[in-house]
Amino acid sequence: MSYKNTSVPLEPGLNLIVGPNGAGKSSILLAISVVLGQAYTERSRKLSELIRWGEQEARISIKLDNKSTKGTRPFPQARTDQVLITRVLKRNGDYLYLLNNKPVSKMELGEGLSGLGLNPDNMLVIMHQLMVGRFGSVSPVEKLLMLEDAIGLAGGNVLCSGRNKGDLPALATGVREI
Repeated sequence: MSYKNTSVPLEPGLNLIVGPNGAGKSSILLAISVVLGQAYTERSRKLSELIRWGEQEARISIKLDNKSTKGTRPFPQARTDQVLITRVLKRNGDYLYLLNNKPVSKMELGEGLSGLGLNPDNMLVIMHQLMVGRFGSVSPVEKLLMLEDAIGLAGGNVLCSGRNKGDLPALATGVREI
């Protein structure tokens, strides 16, 4: 990773990370992806290869909103309005997740992220450099479904409401024309 210690404030809504070549933009996106649970990386075959030389572990943390919505917090085991999610990568290939510095399973992390409407595996949430080409090869229907998921409409087919799955190709053609 490019940074040993850094802090990047993120605001609600769309956040863009821009800068000249070599400034570490991809390193920041990679760190966010890894702390949210992704195992895929364009920079290495194994996550343990991301650890700085001479170090035995790496820690990546992100603060997220945990305010109660509809009577429940996204991470109900944390009784605070913000949570600190940390992923610890070990040189031997082991890793663990911490929620407010207490161990948590990947499944619990995924449930909390889902409660926030965040699917870190959706390439529209965090799009790395080389993912642009891959996104271009996805069918219009898949793009529409990924968009629904990224904006929190997954499962509800709000953009497709009143339509059955057979209508999706026609809807996708309409989206492409827009």
